[in-house]
Amino acid sequence: MGKLFGTDGIRGEANRYPMTPEIAFGVGRAMVHLFKKEGHRATIIIGKDTRLSGYMLESSLEAGVSSMGGNPYLVGVLPTPGIAFITQSMRADAGVVISASHNPFQDNGIKIFGGDGYKLTDEQEETIEDLILNDKLNSFLPPASGIGKAFRLEGVIGRYIVFAKNTFPRYLSMEGMKIVLDTANGATYRVAQDTFNELGADVETIHKTPNGININDHCGSQ
Repeated sequence: MGKLFGTDGIRGEANRYPMTPEIAFGVGRAMVHLFKKEGHRATIIIGKDTRLSGYMLESSLEAGVSSMGGNPYLVGVLPTPGIAFITQSMRADAGVVISASHNPFQDNGIKIFGGDGYKLTDEQEETIEDLILNDKLNSFLPPASGIGKAFRLEGVIGRYIVFAKNTFPRYLSMEGMKIVLDTANGATYRVAQDTFNELGADVETIHKTPNGININDHCGSQ
């Protein structure tokens, strides 16, 4: 098996190496081992875009985090910057987003953020690779009493919308503006329209009905 991380996380065709449930499970375990602290249960934020394979990879990451003694917090569909924001604002130990950005639905990816909301260093990625590819994680497994518990976070979309609106200068206004948003049946299909509506714009949104396989298909790309 070769190197896992590229320039923007781990990417590939879903259900083919390296974008498999087994690798995602290992990533979940390795993240907890990397970020664990004495007397502290690691908290890991997990989000995704709208690809069909996101459900499979989300479940694998969740299981990996829990099995190593961490608590995974599932936020569901949210844009990549939203996962970084939630990770930082909740003071989580790390966050991970399951997404392949502008690629077709067959592809997917795993991108990891540290607790500061920024991507991992090359050294941290190399540590995760070493733990997974050299099968070092089993020796660190906790007993049954140390297994983590998964939680589903509610209200994160609203929190991210507030954050996004606050980046828009208060001295500017979108009142009276008519705009068309193409959300590419991707991760912004819910948050984009609400954000611009709350800023006063008259919004028409297209390509906003994801079905798992129509992301970036005959539309804009996210």
